[in-house]
Amino acid sequence: MTNTDILLEDLEDVLDDATSIPFSKKQAVDVEKIKTIIEDIRLNTPQETKQAKAIVDSRNTILEEAKKEAADIIKQAQAEARELVARDEITKTAQAEAADIISNANEQGKQMITEAQNQASEILGNATTQANEMVTSAQNKSRGMLKAVNDYADNTLLSIDDSLYKALSDVRRIRQGISNAQNKKD
Repeated sequence: MTNTDILLEDLEDVLDDATSIPFSKKQAVDVEKIKTIIEDIRLNTPQETKQAKAIVDSRNTILEEAKKEAADIIKQAQAEARELVARDEITKTAQAEAADIISNANEQGKQMITEAQNQASEILGNATTQANEMVTSAQNKSRGMLKAVNDYADNTLLSIDDSLYKALSDVRRIRQGISNAQNKKD
């Protein structure tokens, strides 16, 4: 389980722990906690990107090692071929064996490089897919939470606005009643 997954679970816990607002379907959440968790998600995303880069670097190392090993095999085959050629009695046989060794070495080197490239491509593809899924999931959950927080703030402000309007209406009515009462006394 990645750090991002843990943080997303923490975010869900904060939403699950939200306090219900009486007489509405709304809930109050700890905005600071949510902001902190979102910031932690942002900070962890580069770490997961670094992990994907490490996999790519590992792929490059595997390829370099395979190329080096293939070059070593070819050098060794060429050295063996030169030794065989140096022997006068079996020069023709040595040349044929050297050609076979070089051919086999080249074939083995190509196979090793191909296998290493395939393995590295698979690792990179899996890592890229996983990283993209984690980033997409985090972004979607962050957007959802931000929308929920904005909706809550909008609803709270509308409720306050309605309360103020009613209070002002009551004050105007009371003042009008007082004014009417004073007018009747006069």
